[in-house]
Amino acid sequence: MEVLLALWTLVLGGTATQPALPPFAISGVTTSEPVVALTFDACATKKQANGFDRKVFEILAREQIPATFFLSGRWVETHPEAAREIAAAPWAELGNHSYAHPRLTLVPKKRLKMEIRRTDEILETTLGRPALSMRPPAGAWNRSVVRAAKQENLPVILWSVVSGDAGGHVPTTCMVRTVLDQTRPGGIVIFHINGRGPFTKDALADIITGLRAKGLRFVTVSQLLALPDATPVKAKPAPFGYRRLEKWRSSARKAQGENHEDPPG
Repeated sequence: MEVLLALWTLVLGGTATQPALPPFAISGVTTSEPVVALTFDACATKKQANGFDRKVFEILAREQIPATFFLSGRWVETHPEAAREIAAAPWAELGNHSYAHPRLTLVPKKRLKMEIRRTDEILETTLGRPALSMRPPAGAWNRSVVRAAKQENLPVILWSVVSGDAGGHVPTTCMVRTVLDQTRPGGIVIFHINGRGPFTKDALADIITGLRAKGLRFVTVSQLLALPDATPVKAKPAPFGYRRLEKWRSSARKAQGENHEDPPG
């Protein structure tokens, strides 16, 4: 955690004891560096334990791609071996994805704080590593969520590019095309590694190859935020959660001819 405080002190001009975290959720950064952050959510709820997409992990390991994994506390509890494997990877960074995956804007403040703090404790005690950022489920955020995360010294991270992998509604070719077309330097791409993205493993290798061909290199979220010229970009307001971009929705519907109700986070 000390490293994160130092990074944010440099990036945003805070003090060593009280870093200046931005008062908003971050969708990416503006930077002259040709970098992108790939992120992978792993959540579980009371009704849905979900799983672990090992093939996605193996592709990242084979290619040695720096990546950030947003883990929910309940997912770590129900998948301890997979969580430990992620935490042991030197190229992996951990993020907080709440405990039970509720929309944090709709829960009482006491539970909001508990969802973040409990997961922080699980990550540190079970995996021996701290979260360096927090991603709210479904991308639902407001000032209360940002303040609660700030109390744990965590920036709130959303995304600039939706892979569309959640629920398996978007086919592999469409997913690859979407990510390659929309990713820009300083971007953050959201995927899933808990079985919610059945085609992610089929698309990921081509996405990595295509982003490299565009001259982009891969960094973790904390590395992205710590770039000397990085300026955080404010995510669109989403007090009730993700609202899909019209361009993405249109391409997905064209490919599948149906509506898509699965939020990405």
